[in-house]
Amino acid sequence: MCGIWIGNKNVVYTFQSRRLESSLIYVEDILSESQKNCLTNFPNSRTDELIPPVEDASNVSEALSLFPQPKSLLTRVIQVATSSSRVRELMHFRTAGGKLKKCELTLLWPENMMFRATAGSRVMAEKKAAALACMKLKELDLLDKDNNPLTHAKYHREKVKEAGERERRPFPLAIPEYLEQPIRDYLTQVSSFSICVAYLDSCIKKAKCVDSNYVADAITSRPYRPMSKHQAQCLSRHLQEAWERANPGLSVELPVDAHRQRVVSAVRSSRVVVIAGETGCGKTTRIPRFLLEEQVRDGEGADCNVLVTQPRRISAVSVAHRVAHEMGPLLKHHVGYQVRLESRPPEDSGGSMLFLTVGVLLKKLQSNPTLKGISHVVVDEVHERDVNTDLLLALLRSSLDENPDLRVVLMSATGDNQRLAEYFGGCPIVKVPGFMHPVKDRYLEDIFFFFFKNVYLISFEEGSDEAAPDLDLVADVIEHIDRRGEPGAVLCFLPGWQDIKIVQQKLEEKPHFSPVHSSLSVADQQMVFQRPQAGQRKIVLTTNIAETSITIDDIVHVVDTGTHKEQNYDQRTKVSCLDTVWISRSNVTQRKGRAGRCQPGQAYHLFPRKQLEAMTLFPVPEILRTPLESLILQAKIHSPNCKAVDFLSQVLDSPEPQAVRDAVQNLQDIGVLDKTETLTPLGERVACMSCDPRLGKVLVLSAMFRCVLPLLSVAACLTKDPFHNSLQNRTLVNKVKELSRSSYSDYLVFSRAILGWRKVQHEGNRENRDDYLDRYTLSKGSLRFINGLISQFSDNLQEAELVSRASECQRQTSIYNEHSNQDELLKAILLAGLYPNLIQVKKGIITKGGRFRPKNLALRSLSGPVLLHRSSVNRFEHDLPSRWLTFFSAVKSNGNVFIRDSSAVHPLALLLLTDCDISETGNVSFPGRSLVRCEVPVQTWDLLWELRTSIQTMLYRNFNNPGNANISQDGKLISLLVELLNNTKSNPFVEMSGTESEVD
Repeated sequence: MCGIWIGNKNVVYTFQSRRLESSLIYVEDILSESQKNCLTNFPNSRTDELIPPVEDASNVSEALSLFPQPKSLLTRVIQVATSSSRVRELMHFRTAGGKLKKCELTLLWPENMMFRATAGSRVMAEKKAAALACMKLKELDLLDKDNNPLTHAKYHREKVKEAGERERRPFPLAIPEYLEQPIRDYLTQVSSFSICVAYLDSCIKKAKCVDSNYVADAITSRPYRPMSKHQAQCLSRHLQEAWERANPGLSVELPVDAHRQRVVSAVRSSRVVVIAGETGCGKTTRIPRFLLEEQVRDGEGADCNVLVTQPRRISAVSVAHRVAHEMGPLLKHHVGYQVRLESRPPEDSGGSMLFLTVGVLLKKLQSNPTLKGISHVVVDEVHERDVNTDLLLALLRSSLDENPDLRVVLMSATGDNQRLAEYFGGCPIVKVPGFMHPVKDRYLEDIFFFFFKNVYLISFEEGSDEAAPDLDLVADVIEHIDRRGEPGAVLCFLPGWQDIKIVQQKLEEKPHFSPVHSSLSVADQQMVFQRPQAGQRKIVLTTNIAETSITIDDIVHVVDTGTHKEQNYDQRTKVSCLDTVWISRSNVTQRKGRAGRCQPGQAYHLFPRKQLEAMTLFPVPEILRTPLESLILQAKIHSPNCKAVDFLSQVLDSPEPQAVRDAVQNLQDIGVLDKTETLTPLGERVACMSCDPRLGKVLVLSAMFRCVLPLLSVAACLTKDPFHNSLQNRTLVNKVKELSRSSYSDYLVFSRAILGWRKVQHEGNRENRDDYLDRYTLSKGSLRFINGLISQFSDNLQEAELVSRASECQRQTSIYNEHSNQDELLKAILLAGLYPNLIQVKKGIITKGGRFRPKNLALRSLSGPVLLHRSSVNRFEHDLPSRWLTFFSAVKSNGNVFIRDSSAVHPLALLLLTDCDISETGNVSFPGRSLVRCEVPVQTWDLLWELRTSIQTMLYRNFNNPGNANISQDGKLISLLVELLNNTKSNPFVEMSGTESEVD
């Protein structure tokens, strides 16, 4: 035990287990008369000042030996424990005297203390006093074993402990008294619990999203009606005559033209054929035409309908335009395209070609599983191995078994064609040589030597092997080509949209830029094919979207960074990572080929030759590195009785069984699949939605709770970002916080941005529209796409029989939008759809540097600690209205898991709108390693439990028989829920803020 004089009181500290305990004792109770006299004898002192202990020479000697630099140590301790700006305020030396200097050191931290020393010089007197102070800090356990400062958090143990205890306390949940009786009255009326039990016991799944007897024409999307023999003969003659009159020629001779008969004969003799066509051979535009024209001229044109898949929207549209142009004005109506949100199909089936994306064909297979009426399916660029293509190949194998008239042609430029042929039972491979004009390769070493005379070489040699393109170098190479290169357009491959924007800014004085990215509309993408004015050089900045299938005929120079964005899924953390990675050698070949399609060219590879050798031969199939939930849901639509593991074992590259089981568990967690892996009534509705299963669930629930339009906007924005820069910088975040309006929800920002845009658009003032776009940095092209998605999702809701008409979803006065202005309900529905994507928020953190920040927030999901991305409106909030957030997706970057968008969660929404299990142990806790714990009075708990059961009853009833909704009864229940959410306290941090003390 040791005593320190403090003010006019003496505080006695007792240390046990490094914890500080204090008791206050008045000075006059313990001072002797002599000690009291000392107060008046010390110069300039008063009885209410600090009383220094008597200097002990042995103590001073020991202190100096232990602390050779005591003033520096004291400064560091105060800086760590408080802040660097307060050192002068908390540590004060006062030295006086003649030859014998007397020093008083006053410390105001950790409590008021004074130390006195004398010496022949001021420096030594102050050093002695500081050494004595260090001795005291050592006695108080405020230094570590090596006499260094502790961490900031250890200096504030009690406050850290208080914060921990406060966060561990269950959240007190109580509903307003005035609502208790209305809830009881409602529950008495509907006798919800007994109804629920009886209803679930007798529940029979009746509703289906699609009539099982309905078959759609895969060409026109109208109901399929097979032609009679007479009709087919008449149409075939008509097609023959039309072809003879038109006599469509070939605009230019391509290498595949010489192999026409080989290709046609192989397809006639085998139901599946692999075309190994080298880059530039013309397979994409010519082979579908060969197949159609051959049957037309043989008098079988009515039986020929060709579906041609392309990996991207831009290629499906551009190739369709090209083929239609080559066939001439009399026959071009036999060619069409269909991509997401845009469709121009042939006028009729019979003698037709439809170019479409793989996703559109998968949707068509839902209403026409055996592809009745289709003679050929041509799968182009099959080597890209995206997850939809792998699913399509598996489904085509089944269609071939059930449709004897169907033939499949698989076209690949660089893939493993032998393995592909084996997948289809050893089908024949037809090799077609390509043609490329000479393309000169220049690798990084060559570029340094010829262009920049080793300016970059030192930095390159000392750099890392990370696949991060040097955008300054990219800009310099393009500048060099523009100044000194041969005439012709430049095509530059970059990883992502942000890279495109940065390079465009670095070259902003160049007049003719054509960015190409999936975020652009089809119309904007088509601008890439336009020629520049005389004297201008076209510069095309693109991602891998322009790597295959499209030909930009004036490209002479290709600048290849050797990188692209690739999504990878961490099975352990359940987090997706969108990383910039090296491409494969087959990708390098494809990119190089863009320069030699129509004239000789040059390829500038911004990586060394040794990096080319280190690249994999082919890209890793997407199915092995992405989440599988959407794929499994699609598989269940096509093969409802097949276990997911069994179905996915049939694809070309089967994912790990554990990954499949985890995805199935996730679908079961959100209620889409039951324990037998059968689609639940909810799952049948979600399966109708053209989006992620969790967003599909949000949309289904939005119709049930009559708040459709805002959540249509949210689902569309989570499919397509409406903002120009994805809110990458702080200024943009501050702008859109205006849209948040203290909702603490990125999703409501999305909704308000879209609905605000629709409003200014409706007003018709162009200046207001442009101002709105600029103010919130919204992309006009993205907004057009989002409007299309909203219409598509509205159609999905009608298809699922959840709304009477799709148009009602977007009418604000519709019953389906009765509660669309209720923010708490919107956030609750988002939670219900996205659960168990939940984050626990704790106030008070210890930083990596050991500082205790009582106002900062710590966040944790089921998978571990997470951080909010700087683009989130919640990123810099310290006073969130809830202990919990929900989120759609997490991204891993630099070892941290980031949540891009989030929304505050009302604890009542967790209780009433999720179907999670709940345990009662003195307080209510939800699963998920106790992320949620609430303290609820017994009577309130009984009431809420019955209300929860009543809500589940409503949902089960409407899922199973959506046409039999009890509008009045459901309306009362939803109104009660809205009242509860709006008027029940959800903010645990409000109570804390009054008692929380500041820590410097």
